[in-house]
Parts: sequence; structure tokens; C-alpha cells
Amino acid sequence: MLPSNLYSITILVFVICSVSTAYDIVVYGATPGGIAAAITAARISSSFSIVIIEPTSYIGGMSTAGGIGLRDLGLEITIAGSVAQDWVNNNYKYYKNVTNPIYQPDMNVSRQSFLDLLSMYPNIQLITGTGPLIDKSIQMNSTRIVQVTTFDDRRTWKASVWIDASYEGDLVRYSGASYTWGRESRNQYNESYAGVQPYTTFANFIPNYPVNATLDNGTLAPYISPDKLGQVGSADLNMMGYSYRLCITPNQKKQAPFVKPKNYDPNNFVILQRYIDSLMTSGKYPTGPPFDKLVDVLIYRGYPSGDKFDMCDSFGSAFTSDAINLNRNYVNGTTQDRLHIAEIVSDYVLGMIWYILTSPFVPEVTRNSLQKYGLCNDQWPENKHIPPQLYVREGLRLINENVFTQNHVVSGLCRNDTIALGSWVHDIHVVTRTVNESYVNNEGAMFKSIAHINGSKSGSAFEIPYSILLPKRNEVTNLLVPVCHAASHVAYAATRVEPHFMLLGGAAGYAAAYSILNGNIDVQTVNISRIQETLLRDGVLLHYPVGHCD
Repeated sequence: MLPSNLYSITILVFVICSVSTAYDIVVYGATPGGIAAAITAARISSSFSIVIIEPTSYIGGMSTAGGIGLRDLGLEITIAGSVAQDWVNNNYKYYKNVTNPIYQPDMNVSRQSFLDLLSMYPNIQLITGTGPLIDKSIQMNSTRIVQVTTFDDRRTWKASVWIDASYEGDLVRYSGASYTWGRESRNQYNESYAGVQPYTTFANFIPNYPVNATLDNGTLAPYISPDKLGQVGSADLNMMGYSYRLCITPNQKKQAPFVKPKNYDPNNFVILQRYIDSLMTSGKYPTGPPFDKLVDVLIYRGYPSGDKFDMCDSFGSAFTSDAINLNRNYVNGTTQDRLHIAEIVSDYVLGMIWYILTSPFVPEVTRNSLQKYGLCNDQWPENKHIPPQLYVREGLRLINENVFTQNHVVSGLCRNDTIALGSWVHDIHVVTRTVNESYVNNEGAMFKSIAHINGSKSGSAFEIPYSILLPKRNEVTNLLVPVCHAASHVAYAATRVEPHFMLLGGAAGYAAAYSILNGNIDVQTVNISRIQETLLRDGVLLHYPVGHCD
């Protein structure tokens, strides 16, 4: 049976609100990575005082409030022995007759499994609804964060070690640690896939399905950037499109109806209409691959029940639920800027669905196909069945002396500072939508295996070093960053998934604990071997195949 207590977090907050705000470890962000960090730190000593502070009212980040679970996992063995594996195992408690690993459970199950794991450690406190950080909300003493004030509750938090597990990286941003966003040039880290990408038909309209980029009045159609792309391989500030991962179902008993967003304008979807027209003209719509039905590109993966699906984009599709060019001011924006971006992304995703359902220009076969579906009525009922977590595929990225790059994402490369194994592909969604000789051009998408991108024969796993968590020593010395970690745009495309965030969070928790046990030493000075020994004791793999680096 699915857990139904939607108020368990609220009750927890009510109980602990009077607790002192001085802690050994403060984790900012109750994402999967943040929860893993708190748990591993608590394993080292029950005397540690640990708090997770979450700006929103939700825990679990994209795995709970975003609907993605831990599905983006290459090799299952890479999470063995970790908190991520504990979470997967715990999900079985809430389903009957399910034998396959449950990487994408229902929202209530995901949240309850995180709460179940946290409840095993009385020295971890969880406080939600604190509000975000803002400029000048962090007090520093030289290179150490002393205290942080959260905006909504105006509480001040003090700690010896801080872990920024948020998707926005605001502890990084406001502490003075170096960071970047967008795309590096090929030359910066000698990465062959960095920067502006050469023209490709992958995830693009042209040349097979050309779509005119301008309206009748000569202006650009909505969601097209007026900026000209730089030279191939050059740097820019563009990022992957954000989205909302809806849960949809054809089961009428489990449906809530799709709703028209308040800012809906059918003219915003002229690109989609022209795309359909182009497909029909080519004879590829609606029966030819890969466009058997336009709706098929929206239905991604199934939940354990078998009649619920994750709505995302399909491999290589040109028009999807990704809101391209709408996230430009997110990284360095104010709270209001971010709320506005979240709203326009929501309007885009829900508006696209409403357009397909209602536009007379959409073929009947497509309208009928989508009309079979509705929102899942048991998911996020308090938010009108829409996931509350915006899918921030990439935000800011930490910069240090040892940025993790494409050249480090190599299968079979043995390191002596490994804290986690990665196993996802280089997965970059469309970065920008521009004009190419009067036609709409999607740019930046990439989906390449580790083997493909590096020419190695076994593209199965790569080793991630401890340094990926660390700010520069001369900037911040008591902060660990498992989510917005130090990776280039291309490398982050392979590390940016929730299973990896949990592995890195687990290592960050151990690092924080050993920093404190050794007299609050700088996190850059923590003995990596001790972290590795603890991970190995848990059963976490640091090399693959096993024995490969002996």
C-alpha cells in the first residue's frame, strides 16, 4: 500500500522548530544527495548534531518532488552498498509482487523511503520551508563559513562543516567560491565536445523537417533566441532546457484532467504546428518512424504499477517538453526571477499539452492519442498533480584547481582518489534554439556513451575523484558540494543524475565527519584514504570491474 501521510514532514518540522541552530554539520538542500550526506555523517558518530535545511516544503528533490526517482542509472552495481541502494531496497516495502529494482516509485513511496532512512538516525534533524538564501545571508571568517541566514524564517544557522546539496548551489554562490555556468570552449580543458556544437540532425528539425523561424510579421517565433551562435567550439552562457516531469496515466480511474495554464496562448506553439505540417508534408506523420504518434515522444518511462508514465522528451526528438531558452537568468537570478522562470516553464509544458489536446491544427489521431491520458490523481495532489520541483538540469558549477572534464570520464581509468563510480552517458538536452538560414535550428544536444566519447572499448563506468566536491582552498575550506560540483559542462552531462548525486553526497558526509573528528580541519586536508576505507566497508565499489585496478 502506498503511504498516504502527506503531513509527516510538517509534523517533523513542528516538533523540532525550537531546537538550537548551532550544529556540527548543516546540509543545505533535502535532495537525494543531501539526504545521503546527512546519513553517512550520522553513521560515523551518533554524537554529531546534523540538520538538513530545505528551502521548500518538499524533500527528495527530483526523486520525489520532480518524479524522476533514480532512473538515470547505467550500471546498477555502481550504487551497491550506498544510501542510494538502501533507498531502492526500502521501496519494496510499499509494493506487492514487484521483483525488479524500484528506481522510480510513486511520489509518496519515494518520500516515505527517504523518511524511513532518516528515522534511523536520531541525530539528524530535518527542517523544511526555510526559504532560500539571498545575497549577504552568509557570514564568513576568512575562508570558513560561520553562519547562514535563511530568508523565509529569518533563522540563523551555525556549523563546523557545510554541505551544499541544492540544485541551485547558493551556498557556493554567496560564500565567495568560484563558479561558472553555461559552456566552456574546447580550448579551456581540451575537450573535443565542448562549446558550441557543429550542425547536426540529432534532435533537430532540419534538413528533413524544416520549420520557418519567423512569423508573418517578420519577427521570430516564440522560444527562438535572437542571438547568433558563436563559432563551433566557442564558449557561451547557454544551458540545457529545464522542464517539469509530469506523471500521466491512461487509467481513467487514476486520472485528473489536464488543465489549461492561466497564461496559455496558442500562438506560442507555432513552431510545433509548423513541425507537424512539415512531418505531414514529408509523409512521415503520423505513421512513419520515429514519429508514429507525436504523443509517443512525451511518454518516457513507467512506474511500478505499469499504468503510470513519466512525461519527458524522447531520444532525438525535435520538439519536446524541454523549455528551451527560458532559463537564461536562473543561475544568478533573485528568488523572484527563479519563481518567474519556474512559472513560464510550467506554462510552456502544460501549454504544449493543452495545444495538442485542443488545437484544430493538430491531427485528430494525435489529439485522440493524448486524450486517453490524464495527470496521475494520486501524485502531488496538494499541487494540482503537477510536480513542484522544476527540473534544473544544470545550474552553476563549482570551479577549483582540478575541474572534472570530458577527458576524465574514461572507462577503465584508475585513480587513487576515487570516491564514486559514474555510469551514465554524456546526456545533453538541447541547449538553445536559434535560426539557421531562416529555419529553426536546435543546437547542443548530445547523447553519447562513455565508450563513444573517449574511444574506449568498455564504456561502462568511470571514476569520480574527491576533488570534485571541493572549493578552492584559498576561498572556502569548510564547504562540500556534491550536486553543483566542479565539472565542465560536458563532464557534468555524465555526472548530473540523482544516483551520482547520492554517491557524491555519501562521500561528502563522510568527509564532513572526518573533518570534525580531526579538529575541524579544512575539507581539502581530509584523508581521502579514510573516506575510501569507509566506503569500501559499506560495500561501495571504487573501481570497475572489481579487481581491475589491483
